[in-house]
Amino acid sequence: MSKERSIATLPLDGGALCFHFINTVNAWRGINLHEYLGSYEELIDWCRKVDILEEGQRTALLQYAISNKSAAATALQKLKRTREILYHFFSGIAENNGITLSPAVLEKFNKALANALSRLQFEKTESGIAAILQRDDTDLMAPLWVVMKSAYDVLTNEEHARIKECETCGWIFLDHTKNNKKRWCSPLTCGTTDKSKRYYQKKKEKADE
Repeated sequence: MSKERSIATLPLDGGALCFHFINTVNAWRGINLHEYLGSYEELIDWCRKVDILEEGQRTALLQYAISNKSAAATALQKLKRTREILYHFFSGIAENNGITLSPAVLEKFNKALANALSRLQFEKTESGIAAILQRDDTDLMAPLWVVMKSAYDVLTNEEHARIKECETCGWIFLDHTKNNKKRWCSPLTCGTTDKSKRYYQKKKEKADE
């Protein structure tokens, strides 16, 4: 019996919001068995799961999407294209800190980042001045602004050597282990799968000798 996959069962193994967004496909390596963002409604469910945007804004965006289905479909496809750009960008960071990163990927990443950060402004709060993303209840790309701000924060606040790509599924994650030797997004899922493959491969090689 196949495992049920949904936003509710989606693991949050990325260690950062932008990586949680990248990891909304079952796998970037091998066969992708599931697309978690199959509709704009599922995108809002994901926003709720990772607790971004206020509930009132999430509800307003969903209602706007239901009333503007064509615009919602277009926005969702753009979000997915940006997700792919984010994957290739951070995959390059994980490989060699972006030394061999494609110029096209870097250009597209910077364009998405600039668009998101243009929505950032400083406002007065109860605790003082804070950087806040503008609220727009009719811009269906609003969730992406938060994701891109997270990408900026990761790149400026985290050691790039701790940005990793899972050897099994290709999910991107932050390695917060002390020795920085983590190889899989989850040792219980991808780690077990990888070890099993290695075991059976070695067993087969011995049988062929």
